[in-house]
Amino acid sequence: MSNSLGETELHDLWSETVGDTFRVFIGHCGPDPGAILFVTDANGLFGLAVDTVRLMQIPGLIPSLLVVGVGYPDADTLIDTAEIRARDLTPTSSRHFEGSGHADEFITFIRTELRPWLSDRYPAAGDHLTYFGHSLGGLFGAYSLLADTAPFERYILSSPSLWWDNEMVFDLERECADQPDLCSEVFFGIGMLETDAGRRLEAAKLPEGHPAKPPPVQLDMVDDLRRFIAQLRSRNNADLKIGSIEVPDEFHATVPGVVLNRALRHFYA
Repeated sequence: MSNSLGETELHDLWSETVGDTFRVFIGHCGPDPGAILFVTDANGLFGLAVDTVRLMQIPGLIPSLLVVGVGYPDADTLIDTAEIRARDLTPTSSRHFEGSGHADEFITFIRTELRPWLSDRYPAAGDHLTYFGHSLGGLFGAYSLLADTAPFERYILSSPSLWWDNEMVFDLERECADQPDLCSEVFFGIGMLETDAGRRLEAAKLPEGHPAKPPPVQLDMVDDLRRFIAQLRSRNNADLKIGSIEVPDEFHATVPGVVLNRALRHFYA
């Protein structure tokens, strides 16, 4: 398909596991790609990922990649997916997010339905997947990192929502510490303004009562991420390679492109 993003494709793929249809976005970035950059929240992040990869390829910073995004056919923008993304990207249910808590089914869809579908069409790229997710997508990536059935080899986790369900992912990591060591590469990134004060500054122009206005509850995502990285590193696992960056002067909504850029340079330098 020729469109404003250049050589891209859209496919609607039914999942027996989830019982719903996903929109699969395909971006061809360079000839004969040998790996896939897999992007959740594709209704908002697919274009960012494709343009970032193509710009970085001009000076040869990264090789040819196939960018694959998963989103939803009835949504035009990321804000339109606010409810349904919580279904697929969260590992446990929350009364604040109706239908949440189905990350295991989403992992199964990716591993047993989407990945074979990709391998049939792009055999040279389908065996090497790097994951990129932001916010709840970062939480999904952190959960997938700890899951035995995760289909990814590398992870780019931008501003992961580690606060979910009373920080359940911290407890999960402690439970997994007695299991075989993780064998993955992961790059974490966050804006240094994703503190409690920073997120209120970010939303200062929104009117009172706006759904995106932060609630009174204390939340410091920078501290959360620092603690999670420290917990992972305390394993002293030589097969788990961890990179990270805290980006000055960036908010939750402004940092994902920077994190993606720095992570790709980290992996391919």
